Amino acid sequence: MEKLLTIKNLVKKYQEGPLESVVVNKVSLEVIPGEFVIVMGASGSGKTSLLHLIAGIDVPDGGTICYHQTKEFGHMSETTRAMFRRKNIGIVFQQQCLIPDLSVYENIMLPVMLGGSRAEKAAMKDTILALCQQFGLQDHTRKYPSQLSGGQQQRTAILRAVVNRPPLLLCDEPTGSLNSAQSEIVMELLTQLNQKGQTIILVTHDRKVAVRGQRVVYMADGQVAGQLTFAGDEPVDLREEELTHFLQQRGW
Repeated sequence: MEKLLTIKNLVKKYQEGPLESVVVNKVSLEVIPGEFVIVMGASGSGKTSLLHLIAGIDVPDGGTICYHQTKEFGHMSETTRAMFRRKNIGIVFQQQCLIPDLSVYENIMLPVMLGGSRAEKAAMKDTILALCQQFGLQDHTRKYPSQLSGGQQQRTAILRAVVNRPPLLLCDEPTGSLNSAQSEIVMELLTQLNQKGQTIILVTHDRKVAVRGQRVVYMADGQVAGQLTFAGDEPVDLREEELTHFLQQRGW
């Protein structure tokens, strides 16, 4: 089966004075198009560091990151990585990082404004309005981030990340600062995007978020310490039981 992302023996180190810390330690991982992969692990296990390497925000000290089996991404120049990322990777952080002086519509349009032609910008207007209608932001397109709830801000950030239809969406604790009701709305949005074919890798500590994925990758001490794949037709309560047992076996 075709691989969207292939990671082999990935290593990332940080130097703090005389001490060297290995935060990602020979990680290998494959992701196929349309997967919804959850990354879990204790604080300091290397989850976010791995996500930053996949996004090209950090550069690996060893190993390879390949997209579509041919493009070795990890060791491209900074400019080339940025250009590749703009077209191929959407990123959502725990803090929404919206531009405060731009409206909801303008924030979602931002990736197109930065890299699109005039024709692309004009063509994208209806797409953005349709996305806002679909995901409950149709009455907020002219509002600014400070006028939105946390859940509305995160939905805006997600739509901004996918407006260019990137093959891969990376989410780092996207519900970490939200209450349970807002989290549910955000996860429903991500689930709907995945059902339409969006490939997602999501880092979380939340079990209720994790059971929305198809596969859980557990990290410990910078390494992959286990994986759990859910059956597609499993009810949520059974997934929660399986995940709880899986995490308890790894000292969660």
